[in-house]
Amino acid sequence: MTETVAQEQARTKPELENFIAVHLSPEVQQDILAFLDYCKVKKISYPWSSTNSWTLKTKGKSIGTIHIPGNKEIEKGGVLWSVGLNMKDLLQYDDFFFTNELQSIILHNWKPCANCSPCAPGYTGKFLGKEHHNLCQGLHKVFRNPDAKDIESVEKIIDFRMSVTHGTAARPLFDSETHGLTRIDNKKRIIGISDLKENPFPIGPNESVNYLFDGKYASYARFHAGETSHDVLFQLDEPAELVMYSLVTGFRIDPPDGWKLYGAVSKDGVWTLLDAREEFPKPLTNFTERAFKIGTPGTYRCYRITFEGRKIILAQVHLYTQ
Repeated sequence: MTETVAQEQARTKPELENFIAVHLSPEVQQDILAFLDYCKVKKISYPWSSTNSWTLKTKGKSIGTIHIPGNKEIEKGGVLWSVGLNMKDLLQYDDFFFTNELQSIILHNWKPCANCSPCAPGYTGKFLGKEHHNLCQGLHKVFRNPDAKDIESVEKIIDFRMSVTHGTAARPLFDSETHGLTRIDNKKRIIGISDLKENPFPIGPNESVNYLFDGKYASYARFHAGETSHDVLFQLDEPAELVMYSLVTGFRIDPPDGWKLYGAVSKDGVWTLLDAREEFPKPLTNFTERAFKIGTPGTYRCYRITFEGRKIILAQVHLYTQ
């Protein structure tokens, strides 16, 4: 039985330079090879990832893709090659794009949502002063048949992305606002994690709401994409007066749209609103703690956070006392 192109590439995992030499003209080869020279200098690898596609990776993280269409795609769309950048982490930095006069080139050729995964429907939001609808949730900006100016823009964006300090699962960036306070040991002191109906949360491989309190950052909480409000109820082993709490972003930047923190003497008691937020503060980076002061602290044993948002990923919640 004859192998398909996809099957052959999955078996051989072709090197990008070899593929380029066979499928692209010398003129086009010159452009893409110059970009690959830049990648090598910046220590960006580009392993094969899927049919006719190679992933741009730095420090183990995917930042984009290079795609070289098959012959049928080339005949249909005239696209000889493209480079796509994952912009999800960068769209909070409007000043950078305006200062470097990149806003016009950024606002074109976004990858639309193809309803290919549970994150559908597409992204709707505002950046660079414009409303955007039905974009891929990964927020991929695609440069098709990039010329020298396009490639210069791509390199500027990558350079900026690499200059932004990100935490890691091993070494998160902690918020200096918590200095001098005592962090509650979540693993020892937090018990009874559930929703408002006292249903425990299911535990999956590295993914469960329970992992918000496990003291580890590689595991994470991913909330159900079909819902827009998520209640997390938890108890302390004994009452405590919180003066600050924090949320820690995870391997992807999908913070809640807003949230409220409540306290109660018991689960059946009156819930007192302790803090309310309408937006996660920027800039947003991976594995980064953001702390929030509680204006009128009280001594409670039970706490509840109501997160708002359809797609949320968080690594940890931390609680602080005096």
